Amino acid sequence: MLSAMKQCVTCARTFNPSSGHRNCPRCRELAKKLTPCPGCGKPMSRKAKTCMKCQPPRPTGPANPRWRGGGKPRQSSPRGYIYAKAPGHPRGTRNNGYVFEHILVMEAMLGRFLLPGENVHHRNGVRTDNRRENLELWVKPQPPGCRVEDSVAWAREILARYEKRPAP
Repeated sequence: MLSAMKQCVTCARTFNPSSGHRNCPRCRELAKKLTPCPGCGKPMSRKAKTCMKCQPPRPTGPANPRWRGGGKPRQSSPRGYIYAKAPGHPRGTRNNGYVFEHILVMEAMLGRFLLPGENVHHRNGVRTDNRRENLELWVKPQPPGCRVEDSVAWAREILARYEKRPAP
């Protein structure tokens, strides 16, 4: 049995109703999704109280009622290294201010940031052991596992670059 075509009350389009609807399926779907914002009249989702532009700014940090103390000062990575919070560090810009702790310890020992060709090695192989005596500065142009002292031909350039200068 064919049902009679109806005209939509909202847009005056003709449609074939599946039940006693007064609006076409498109107008019913639009009515479900969008309602006007009481503040500015722009469309917003039905369950929201206001649109995003009309909402007051949310408090951040300790002023937010859901604040739980912020991030941890130290975290471990999936590969076993320890991350430490270091706001303003050049390496922390991509990691929300977290930097590997062994890098921070070595930089404190050197009194400068690591150069692009330098990396830090754990002597005993334990990635969480970031004591000063357990860390070595390695330079990447050398073969893996080769210390600066082991490559004699290349050592003069390295020693000139890394010789200890007396403090002024």
